[in-house]
Amino acid sequence: MPPTTAESEAAAHLSPPPAVVPGGGNEACEAVFDDSSSGTESDSRGVKRPRRRRGVSWEEKRARVLAAVPPGFLEPLPPRRSVTKQFWKAGYYDGKGQLLWSDHAQHSDMATRTLLNPKIESKHRAALLEANLKSLEPLQTRTPRANWLIHPEWVDRLKWAGLLPFARLVEATRAQLVEADGHPEGVMEGVNSTRLNFDGALITCLVDRWRPETHTFHFRWGEMAPTLQDVSFLLGLPLAGEPIGPLEAPADWQHTMDARFHGLRDNVGPMTFEKHGPRQAWLHEFQIQKFGYPATQMPRMQITRSLEVFIIWLLGKTMFTENHGNTINARYIPIAQEIADATSAGDITPRSWGSAVLAATYRGMCNGCELSASGSGILGCPLLLQLWSWERFPIGRPDISGQHPYTLNDFDADRIDMPTIGTLWTSRRRRFGHGQIRNCYPAFTEQFDMLLEGQVIWEPYHMDIIETKYPGGISSLCTRDSAYWMTKSKIIFDISVEEMSQQRVMRQFGRLQLVEPPLADVPLPAHIHMLSRKGSNKSAATWLQRLHPYVTDWETATTRRWATDQPFDLPLFYAYLQRYMSATRLRLSQASDPVEMPAPTQWDTYPCHSTAGSRHHAAELTAALQDEVAQYICSLSSGPPLGREQYLSFARRLEEKLRRIYAAITSTCSSDIVQYRAGQRPPRPSMHVQQLRPHVPHVPLPDYARRQELRPRLTPQPSPRPPLPDQAGGSTWQQQPSFDYWQA
Repeated sequence: MPPTTAESEAAAHLSPPPAVVPGGGNEACEAVFDDSSSGTESDSRGVKRPRRRRGVSWEEKRARVLAAVPPGFLEPLPPRRSVTKQFWKAGYYDGKGQLLWSDHAQHSDMATRTLLNPKIESKHRAALLEANLKSLEPLQTRTPRANWLIHPEWVDRLKWAGLLPFARLVEATRAQLVEADGHPEGVMEGVNSTRLNFDGALITCLVDRWRPETHTFHFRWGEMAPTLQDVSFLLGLPLAGEPIGPLEAPADWQHTMDARFHGLRDNVGPMTFEKHGPRQAWLHEFQIQKFGYPATQMPRMQITRSLEVFIIWLLGKTMFTENHGNTINARYIPIAQEIADATSAGDITPRSWGSAVLAATYRGMCNGCELSASGSGILGCPLLLQLWSWERFPIGRPDISGQHPYTLNDFDADRIDMPTIGTLWTSRRRRFGHGQIRNCYPAFTEQFDMLLEGQVIWEPYHMDIIETKYPGGISSLCTRDSAYWMTKSKIIFDISVEEMSQQRVMRQFGRLQLVEPPLADVPLPAHIHMLSRKGSNKSAATWLQRLHPYVTDWETATTRRWATDQPFDLPLFYAYLQRYMSATRLRLSQASDPVEMPAPTQWDTYPCHSTAGSRHHAAELTAALQDEVAQYICSLSSGPPLGREQYLSFARRLEEKLRRIYAAITSTCSSDIVQYRAGQRPPRPSMHVQQLRPHVPHVPLPDYARRQELRPRLTPQPSPRPPLPDQAGGSTWQQQPSFDYWQA
């Protein structure tokens, strides 16, 4: 049978790249890093490091290293002294001459390779949860505790900056202001909405399944990931514009900002700040309701400066969250001041906010999946992850009366100030079922392990679905930049450079998923992906010089895209799943035998026994039983006749395995199952008088007419009866005084 076009294309991607030096791969590593006893040396701290082979020039070593690693891993090549360090830190080399993991290894047979980097795997939360489901706590979200109200005179400037649809998602309603500020209910009219609470347990379950090696979530049903398409539809952020590269706070931001806000509001002292940035409590003093809005008309200066503070809060606490809980990064001050002081659209630089939010979220998940300490936080944009999960999975999802469409009283002429797909989740009151579990980390982990492929909404953005939910339409920013959705360019925020993997999640776009997803044309070097500001005082110009190729590459993002001309094919997707499932971890709650159920303690806050683990255990037993029955049938059909002992041995094994499966499905321990023995069963008593009957010869009945044996039952235990009222322990019984009592 000739291969199809898709299979031919997949086979073309399987061909390994040409080697620079003969004997690449592990051979090149062994040539560069000699693993003999004399091939290592100890540094000042006593750590053994690979010793360069004597007599090998630096140019030859450079060629061998580049031949041993994926293309672009060390390009541009770092200084000579840091080559081995970068090669070691990225987890590609174990110090003994062996290549641990590389993109070249992904081209080999999936049966013998893995998608997981051993160095990342040693610290990954999924590996720790696999060993003990109760070993970790959910990550915390560094999100704001209260939303801000939007002034009508801010709308034009937020629209010019491309932030208006997103700002509407986190806009405070008047009902929230009544509760937060203690205003009388007659001052502000309440609406049917509440502030969106972030579910840290649900978001953590996604982070647990995030793999930095592929930048995708690894589920049982395949790979998934939030993409630029999700950012457009859910958040309404623009993708066209300049990438948000390295940021830098002004040198004298403390004095200049304090001067701008001096005397703006009575009874507000000088700015309080830390080295990182201004304090959040001081910024909250300039919310518009603190000036008396809407009862009091605000002057233009108050409106402008309150908009500056609002944008600092919007960027630092909703779009790009950080670990600083009491302060907001001062690097956002120049952008906020630019938008607040603008008088026309030309005064504001068009920025690609959507790609920056996705890059920050990717970086937050890449770091968060290796955090195991109590109190660790998930950074980036938790709002994107929560809305993305609610749109696709029936886990932790609230009821928002989605069958009722979202209606608008007025329409924006530019069709920008209109709802996004995420508006229904944030604007309506969210109700949860009576028996629904919320914020339960172990329960969500098991539910993701048990979720079926048919319960996943792969394409939630069909036009017919959108027209049903939003008959008046959605914001034009949700679809305006669709040319960027399948780009191969890297996404950037500050110094974080991330790589997208749309070719691995093609089913989310309704397109063909190749059995072997192709690699990126220019893979992101590992040392670029690991860039961090910790311990570094480099200026924005220095960072920009290092990241200049990725910043300028966004200008041609729409010209280099993944092919999407072939529609989705389910049989080919199942072929991809067959290879994918053998190369990664599919479940976090592993199979557990009911016999091994731990003893309960007084401090358990939920059942310790994993229901999902019992189901996995029953599935493994059923699969093993199926294989044994298949082998038995094969031996009957092709081999010589079996003896009685062989039949009896197989029947006993079959009985034992069926009993274990039944125990795993219906019981908590194997002792609950009564082992049936036919010889021990007493005869059934007759209800009639026994009479003599004439002798009738025994005639065997056919198989279909034989009586089925009764199912074994547990022996009923007699329930204890309460004592009579006048007896000891009864309701009216009283103990009489003893003889010694009366003698005293």
